[in-house]
Amino acid sequence: MVPSLDLVHSRAEFGLFVSGLLAAAALAALVAVRWSRAWRARRAARLAARYQPRVDELLTPASAGVAMAELLRAPASHRFAIGTLLVALLRVTSGEAIEYARALTVSLGLRDAWRRELSSRRARRRADAAHALGIVHDPTAADALIELLNDSSPSVRAAAVGALGAIGDPKALPALLSALDDPARFSRDVVAEALGGFGEAAAPALLTHARLRPPHAALAIEIAGGIGGRSISGDLLSWMADARPEVRAAAIGALGAVGLDERTYYHVLKALDDDSVPARAAAARAVGRAGREDAIPYLQARLTDEPAVAAECAAALRRLGRAPS
Repeated sequence: MVPSLDLVHSRAEFGLFVSGLLAAAALAALVAVRWSRAWRARRAARLAARYQPRVDELLTPASAGVAMAELLRAPASHRFAIGTLLVALLRVTSGEAIEYARALTVSLGLRDAWRRELSSRRARRRADAAHALGIVHDPTAADALIELLNDSSPSVRAAAVGALGAIGDPKALPALLSALDDPARFSRDVVAEALGGFGEAAAPALLTHARLRPPHAALAIEIAGGIGGRSISGDLLSWMADARPEVRAAAIGALGAVGLDERTYYHVLKALDDDSVPARAAAARAVGRAGREDAIPYLQARLTDEPAVAAECAAALRRLGRAPS
């Protein structure tokens, strides 16, 4: 049976009415979201203006005690705003103010709140909480931050990596070394910086990782050289015999970074004759950093080498007070 013309018109009018309602609802939702964001921004600016002077007073020992007392009397609903100011202060300050600010994050219950925020549905809040916990060096947050390395959000994973490096809990080292093997999910620069936060303690683990993960050996050795001391020189010397030129170059560069002694200086000087251009360039750079004038003739002999090597030799000679000729 063919529908009557009136029925067709009624259905069309009803469809238009429903479409209008949906459009109005979508517009109302958009307006509500924008209004909510604007209200939160105004509130954050108002609270920042209210509490920033008290936070600034933490920098002055004479006023720090009074400022702490006033901040502790703030309403609970204002404490996240105060926490944001404290985190900003901790990024740029040093001395006693750090202790005052970190003590306040405990007394205000901020560390507990930030740890709870690590489970928030919103990635931005998880990332902000991870960053804050790293800035305050919360030693109890390491396990939860390690879990966040599996988060679906790249920004959250990056914040967790940075926080683990800032806290420096040894239990995080295996997880960070695994992240080093996964450049698709982690920035190697971010992971390397985090590992640097552990200082010399991480260098042996990095060299062990280099042996266990051959594809990533050069990177691990390079990072180890940046944070290690001369205690790893023996291990680095053994890597100079590696068949891979990039690994030899990394080992030579790492030796230059930790500092050459008599034995390592001799081996690095010989590396000026390595068959790899990057290895020779690394050797010239390392020898120049050693500051020994007896290296001058060896560096001068390589001024006609490949451009990368010649440039490093020239820079090393200038460092030693000898103009390239």
